[in-house]
Amino acid sequence: MSCRSTALWLSFMACLVAPAIWADDDDTRFLQEQTRRSLEQRSQAEEELAPPPGTLMYEGQRYQVPSTLEALTPAIYVAINTQQWTQLPDFIARYRELPGHRPALANMAESLYARFQGKYPQALRLMEQANEQEPQDARIQLELARLWFEDHQEQRAAQGFDKVLAMGLPAEVQMLVAQYQQAMAIRDRWHGSAAVGVGYNDNINQGNGYYSCLNYFAGICFFERQMPDPIESGLVNYELSLQRRYNLSGNHNLQLRPMSYGTYYDKTNPLSTATMQDYSTNLAQLQVGYQYLNARNSISAMPYVEHYYRNRASEYLAHGLQLEWRHTLGRKWQISTNLDARRYEYTSKGQRLGADYELYQWGATAAYMPQVNTSLYGGLTVSRRKYEIEQASSKDWAARAGVYHGFPGPAGLFVNGMAIYRDSRNDAHDFFLGDRRRDRQQVYILSAGVNGWKVAGLTPEIRLRHSINHSNLDWAFGFEQTEVSLMLRRSF
Repeated sequence: MSCRSTALWLSFMACLVAPAIWADDDDTRFLQEQTRRSLEQRSQAEEELAPPPGTLMYEGQRYQVPSTLEALTPAIYVAINTQQWTQLPDFIARYRELPGHRPALANMAESLYARFQGKYPQALRLMEQANEQEPQDARIQLELARLWFEDHQEQRAAQGFDKVLAMGLPAEVQMLVAQYQQAMAIRDRWHGSAAVGVGYNDNINQGNGYYSCLNYFAGICFFERQMPDPIESGLVNYELSLQRRYNLSGNHNLQLRPMSYGTYYDKTNPLSTATMQDYSTNLAQLQVGYQYLNARNSISAMPYVEHYYRNRASEYLAHGLQLEWRHTLGRKWQISTNLDARRYEYTSKGQRLGADYELYQWGATAAYMPQVNTSLYGGLTVSRRKYEIEQASSKDWAARAGVYHGFPGPAGLFVNGMAIYRDSRNDAHDFFLGDRRRDRQQVYILSAGVNGWKVAGLTPEIRLRHSINHSNLDWAFGFEQTEVSLMLRRSF
């Protein structure tokens, strides 16, 4: 085979494998987001009755609070305990003006008000100052430990709760501390989900059965083009997504994210001469890296390796680095951005289906949580695939939008849906294919489960995935594919 024909062949095979790689990226993102969402359950926004300035609601009655130590000291505690946050600034300001006031109490109150506003650095600074002023005050020590807990400073929080227990507090306070300690123990475990299921796919080979005659003479076709017909198949699939964080010190952590998923199809290619015989796949990825985590921010640098198995052989091994920043805006909004660079290296058998290349991605996401059981999210991803040959290299952008909603009631019904639109354009005209390839792809993923119908701790879940790929070279790359499966999932 000549050098030029080899380049054309690699170009053609690299182009053929692209839709499958996009599908894996989409499934990986969907699974990662699903795991992350299960770990980011946040409390509902507080609904409070705000009495007029200078007054306090206590046991259903409204009281005027005069500017005296005897009145303002208990008023501050009552306002904190009953979460009447709008009253605190006035109480604290008047309290600080009085001779003989406790600076530590004022700092503690201001700290908790800053916490209510989401200003955790200020809240921690004020509470630590209050603790220095009155180190034996059990309430200040308890609130400081809780702030460290909420800011994900695990080691300091554990030491703080131990110190609170040593102060001989009432039984109800010790029970509260025990609940925090239990929550910390849960944080320190592996989290994620595992699922197994059965289902059906109507086009495992992404075929379209396209036929055309390129050369007629006297009513006879001398040169025809016939693309493979779609192959239907039953399937068995599985998913495993795990995450664990080890606190090193303060807000610094070591994070592990192993993940694997795959599908076994009971049908194979009926053509014994076909390059692709078995469409069953398995993808495994391991991320190990550094994470800075506090109450509002997560910054991570995660090197990783990825292995892909298809056609009864290892197809490629990829290695890369992902940088990510996630930021929580108040109680309802979260934004994130990430950079990803990876290198795909195909095995000797894998090179029959693809070629080595580099992938660079930038993405941005925003999520809105109007209530604790509902999340709306959307984002944009820009990608660059760089092969050795220009005809196979491409640029693409993808927009995605999704919704998660858990319905109230004993059944525990939830739905999670994501839609993706992707536009991809190759770098150069391919003379073997006859054009410069451009694809427009739509992907829809919908899952629904019923937490109240657990069987041996497993939640039944229906997963539906539908893909439509339109191309200016539709005869080669146009296809539709639908896959549905019934899965049993265990979350932990």
